[in-house]
Amino acid sequence: MQHRSLAVVILILFSRFAFGQAPYIQRGDQAYHTYDRLEILGLTDTTLVNSINNLDKKEVVGFLKTITDESGLTAKDLYDVTHVLSDQYEFLTDAVKSAVQEKSGFEKTGFFREVVEEGDNEADEEDNIFSKDYYRRDPLLKYFYKSRSNFLELETPSFNMYVNPIVQVGYTSQNGNDRTIFQNTRGIALTAYIDKKVYIFSQLLENQRNYTNFVENRISRFTALPGQGYWKSYESGVIGSLKGYDFFNARAYVGFNPVKSINIEFGHGNHFIGNGFRSLLLSDFSSPYFYLKFNTRIWKFQYQNIFAEMSPTTAPLNQGDGLLPKKYTTTHYLAFKPNNRFEIGLFETVVFSREKHFEFQYLNPVILYRAVEHALGSPDNVLLGLNLKWNPVNAVSLYGQFVMDEFKLSEVKERSGWWANKFGGQIGIKYINALGIDHLDLQAEYNAVRPYTYAHRDTLPGLPQYSVANYSNYNQPLAHPLGANFREINLIARYKPTNRIYLQGRMMMTKYGDDRPGDNWGGNILAPLESREMDYGNKIGQGVSTKVMALNLDASYEFFHNYFIDLNGSLRHTTTDTKVNQSYIGGGIRINIANVTYDY
Repeated sequence: MQHRSLAVVILILFSRFAFGQAPYIQRGDQAYHTYDRLEILGLTDTTLVNSINNLDKKEVVGFLKTITDESGLTAKDLYDVTHVLSDQYEFLTDAVKSAVQEKSGFEKTGFFREVVEEGDNEADEEDNIFSKDYYRRDPLLKYFYKSRSNFLELETPSFNMYVNPIVQVGYTSQNGNDRTIFQNTRGIALTAYIDKKVYIFSQLLENQRNYTNFVENRISRFTALPGQGYWKSYESGVIGSLKGYDFFNARAYVGFNPVKSINIEFGHGNHFIGNGFRSLLLSDFSSPYFYLKFNTRIWKFQYQNIFAEMSPTTAPLNQGDGLLPKKYTTTHYLAFKPNNRFEIGLFETVVFSREKHFEFQYLNPVILYRAVEHALGSPDNVLLGLNLKWNPVNAVSLYGQFVMDEFKLSEVKERSGWWANKFGGQIGIKYINALGIDHLDLQAEYNAVRPYTYAHRDTLPGLPQYSVANYSNYNQPLAHPLGANFREINLIARYKPTNRIYLQGRMMMTKYGDDRPGDNWGGNILAPLESREMDYGNKIGQGVSTKVMALNLDASYEFFHNYFIDLNGSLRHTTTDTKVNQSYIGGGIRINIANVTYDY
């Protein structure tokens, strides 16, 4: 509890000195792809780091103001830009005259017109896409949707609040299975600002759903729902075939800036570091967790510290009805972006468990964790990583990651397959407006992680089959969903034929080594290292060789702002000791929430 008290004290002491700041856009939002497109096409001039995928809402508005070459924007690009800006409505200006007129290329287009006589520096407010007036509309029933993107809003000099409903209802049919696959999600998202100094975000979701067969198999194995925490069984009292899980999901945080260049955020949620479809450093695949985050921006550097409390097991596996055991992580990520074409980031994290308290030596925000861990007797799990991005030419972006758990160069040179050479890598490419086709965007990504990477040794007395300091939360990996001991290729194609239609196809080809009961061939990062099968001769894919090829097709139609009709289909072919072919087709309605899919 000491670290929670410390965070509250910091919040109270510094909130009175806060400057302007903002919550972040939920990952998976279309704004992320718009950001990517504009930067890779070379239409912006910014050193804003984008490998830390919690895009600040206010900074995104500033990013769009750096568009310098309006001639490269198509009608679809302009639609994308205004769509993103409407969702950041609270950070648009009320003033007619704006510095945007000097900085942005939009004033030269029909989308941002100067309509006054020569010598008058003011533009028509209704034609300024960075003005709130551009997105205001006649309200529905007097109070609702006064602006394009907000269901309900309250704006006063000292307090602003924006409220939106969240709905996702979907049904899927699976070949050879009479079980109905369904999702019923309802919730609310609230964003608020106090004195333009403190921001608050809360997303509350109530869910009843089940999953496709390959996900259900994983749930049964690890007693955890992907991306979720506590759950209980659900059975519909109306439709007998609707059986699954009932769970509540909450993400909420409060933040402020004690000084202009430092942001402090305190809450419950996830984080993602990287430029790819996957992350080998830190992903948002696991259940949300408690965290205290410091984000520092100085010149062309961005430095992030995350102090987090997690759980090494799940509630159903916990003995009795008692408090879940605790584990902790502290993370450093330093990114340098000298120009809008190149970015490099250094990553460091330590995972540890203490019986009654946080390890306070890890609170040091600038020290190397390996030095501290060695001084403590080397009991904890330290991971190091590298993240790279380079846009060599307009429309093309190369990116990659390297993660190292343990490493001995002499063993690597000998190719001995030593178990403790634990590392992984990622390499990817993005091609925007492929073959000259507007909004046809292609991506290819390769990931590989050696056996036993992310795993550790310390165990719980009541659960000797699980280690504590492995890189997981609530029995879910904090990096790649497969854990370790795999190779994977992802091919992604996105296309927008019209402004309101979004198409996406994904092909995944994976080979990984699975375990039979009682085995540990290095893929299950929850298993303690002492249970490994052998010291030498280890290689990726060892164990029960499993190959998966999956093809997923998604189509969405936006019939109202952030209101979507979704259609999806997938084919999945799995080869182990036997061959299994599965196909799925489904659809649904989605309101104010990203479409999260599970591919592994």
